Amino acid sequence: MKILIVTSQLAEPIVSRYVKKSKFNPSIIALPFAVAALMTSRYISLNLTEINMKNFDMILIPGLVKGNVSTISETIGVPTFKGPRHAADIPTVLDMLPKIELSTTTPACDIIREELNKKALDTLKEVETNKKTLLKKERNIQIGNLAVGKDFPARIVAEIVDAPKMTNEEIKQKAIYYTNSGADIIDVGMVAGLSMPRDASRAIDAIKEIVDIPVSIDSMNPIEIEEAVSAKADLIVSLDAKNIVDVSKFGTHLPVVVLPTDFRKGLFPRKVSERLKILEENIKASKENGFTKIIADPILDPLITPGCTESIVATYQFRELHPNIPIFLGVGNVTELLDADSPGVNAFLAGIAAEMDVSFLLTTEVSNKARGSVRELAKVSDMMFLAKKRESIPKELGLDLLILKEEKLKSEEYSKSILKETEIIDAEIKDEYRHDPKGCFKILLERDKDSILLLHYIRSNMKQPELIIRGKTPKEVYMAASQKGLISTLEHAAYLGSEVEKAFTALKLERSYIQDTPLF
Repeated sequence: MKILIVTSQLAEPIVSRYVKKSKFNPSIIALPFAVAALMTSRYISLNLTEINMKNFDMILIPGLVKGNVSTISETIGVPTFKGPRHAADIPTVLDMLPKIELSTTTPACDIIREELNKKALDTLKEVETNKKTLLKKERNIQIGNLAVGKDFPARIVAEIVDAPKMTNEEIKQKAIYYTNSGADIIDVGMVAGLSMPRDASRAIDAIKEIVDIPVSIDSMNPIEIEEAVSAKADLIVSLDAKNIVDVSKFGTHLPVVVLPTDFRKGLFPRKVSERLKILEENIKASKENGFTKIIADPILDPLITPGCTESIVATYQFRELHPNIPIFLGVGNVTELLDADSPGVNAFLAGIAAEMDVSFLLTTEVSNKARGSVRELAKVSDMMFLAKKRESIPKELGLDLLILKEEKLKSEEYSKSILKETEIIDAEIKDEYRHDPKGCFKILLERDKDSILLLHYIRSNMKQPELIIRGKTPKEVYMAASQKGLISTLEHAAYLGSEVEKAFTALKLERSYIQDTPLF
């Protein structure tokens, strides 16, 4: 296939560099226009009519060109499509040409992402569609209406910490939030050291009233567990040597998570061999007491103290010994107790878990730095599952957890010659900021509504805002302020735009926002 790539003079060196990374050898034409994104279909058509196009089978123009480019095809007589927005994506687009259908309206990079995402979702959908067949395998189990095991992505268990201390409405809101974030199971976390059985059933009733996913009870207290079972809990978390016999009197029909502990004796082993020994003893005792759906939790420890490595080794060795017993890991033990951004930590832990065929990943969102962990784990669990299915590394699967960074840097590149040909001035503030006679703004975040609040004050009354503007995006906010005639100076307009954008970034990244203070 003979392909022509159209670009601008300014971008031509960059495009040429990236084209060389593809197995294709397309021709490149640089039209006499500085910025490729500002070219129009008409301009491109007029310039290409002067060139012999008979040898070309396809034309790719910059993805940033606005509108429908089908008019170029009609004028030139060669099929013309939008290429990617950025030169860095050209090799990927060229190499995928036989597999994708290009568009005259949608940039090729978006089509690739859509195609990869569709394939990923189709694979995941196929697994869920076939769950009845897959559940016949010994290595898979069912919890409520949820299929769990080696043939499914790791299921995300979202714990409502200290649920008894919350009102029914608070519990419901948390359950909705977790479900919308991608949780597969809502875990009712009880208060350690207290016996609050009525609150256990109250919490489960509240959750089941509002969402339709399995609910687990996370308690060592048999009385609390019994109350939760009476309220139709779907899973019992935290079975150990101390409570196996008591819980067996009413809970053998439910799946149970077995721990390598004996809290009755204060036994919490650290060494791998000891941890495995007690875990296997407790699993054996659980079976002897009538439990049939057993899940093992080797307990994932925090980093450094007491140390995460031995718990991972214990998990790995347990999997080698028991290939068909589902494994449960509390990854929140690491994310909550590590001062690092949660997306990367969750991705790494989910990858390690996938290598060990872990079936459950439990997390919490107690600290602000861990907020979003359920959503992150839900996505990355699917991502790691797809990688295993395809026997590939977790890269370019159609799903990713890239938030602050990108796979490829896609800044607008330019020729260094432009710096020599044009006057450059160094920006500096020469005058102090002048107050806008129309008044001033206070910018706040309304996090529960995912909104920005813009409070406008007039100088004669700085105690009470004259007007409050609420918006979801910076553009909504500053356009409303402009249309209301609240800005009269260019300096104030520029300031407002930069501050509102900063507030929006803080909102999306779960960072603190204080007006006139750097975000990072």
